[in-house]
Amino acid sequence: MQLQSSQITLRRLCFYSYHGVMPQERQVGGHYEVSLRLGLGPIDEAVFGDELGATVNYADVYETVKAVMAVPSDLIEHVAGRILQAIFVRFRKVKEAEVTVTKCTPPMGADCDGVSVTLRAKQPFADELKLLILDFDGTLAQTAQGIVRTMQATFNQMGFAIPTNDEICATIGLPLTVSIAKLAGEKHAGRVAEAVALYRQLFEEIGNNDVKAYPGVVETMAALHQRGVKMAVATSRGHTSVEALCGMIGIAPYLSAYVAEDDVKEKKPAPEAVVVLLERFGVQPSEAVVVGDTTFDILMGRRAGCPTCGVTYGNHSKHQLQAVGADTLVDDFADVMNLWA
Repeated sequence: MQLQSSQITLRRLCFYSYHGVMPQERQVGGHYEVSLRLGLGPIDEAVFGDELGATVNYADVYETVKAVMAVPSDLIEHVAGRILQAIFVRFRKVKEAEVTVTKCTPPMGADCDGVSVTLRAKQPFADELKLLILDFDGTLAQTAQGIVRTMQATFNQMGFAIPTNDEICATIGLPLTVSIAKLAGEKHAGRVAEAVALYRQLFEEIGNNDVKAYPGVVETMAALHQRGVKMAVATSRGHTSVEALCGMIGIAPYLSAYVAEDDVKEKKPAPEAVVVLLERFGVQPSEAVVVGDTTFDILMGRRAGCPTCGVTYGNHSKHQLQAVGADTLVDDFADVMNLWA
């Protein structure tokens, strides 16, 4: 007998959770059920050799779902999506999955057995990941304060209206020329190049003083490097600047390449920087992961055909990253290690 595929089904896992838009749902909670269908490839060693390691341990799947259900969400669609993300990150043998989340007693003034949402998706990550492509600002290093101070000093010296902190942070991740053009507006379109040159000069005096690695970045990159994982930076920062800053914060020894704003014609969120790195390392898109803190990073990775991981501690929110299709999210850079579990 030759196996073609296999499937594991977990039916009606029961939880008492606190999901919902209405305040009483978050306070009182309610009963939920989760059902899963996990599609695997052939698992001959489990079928013919009785080896647990050849398949997926459904007890571990339950614990993964349980952890997700313990974190409140407004929508059960969001809960179902988080379950799929967690399953795909932890269980690479799962090639496709279907999850149904049922709210057993929805507050809708109707006599019914519940309301369900069903999502299906395919595994975005390869069995073996070979390359980690990392954004710099807001992902590896805390640079927002320095960027804001430098941008405001630049606009002050240029005689432009000074943008607010929030306005500046909304442009972080874009090429500097684009950021300044957006912030300055059409009125100063002819002076953007002058402002860019001034910004770069001032950043060396002002911005560099505030740059430091996020917690866990140096240690996690060292651990990944020890495991043989290739790592590269794809950034909207200039090449000279990013290399110098990576050396300053102690991560340069773990990086094999940099593709910066001045190394490509098509800037973020275009995929060119990622495509360049894939070709340089001879890696297929499914064998690399793009990690970043902005929607520009996630779109860049998706357009190159790579799975993506959004970090939630940077410049764009969790909801923004999810809205553009991040395959998974991490609240702590150390959790990137889980992609190589």
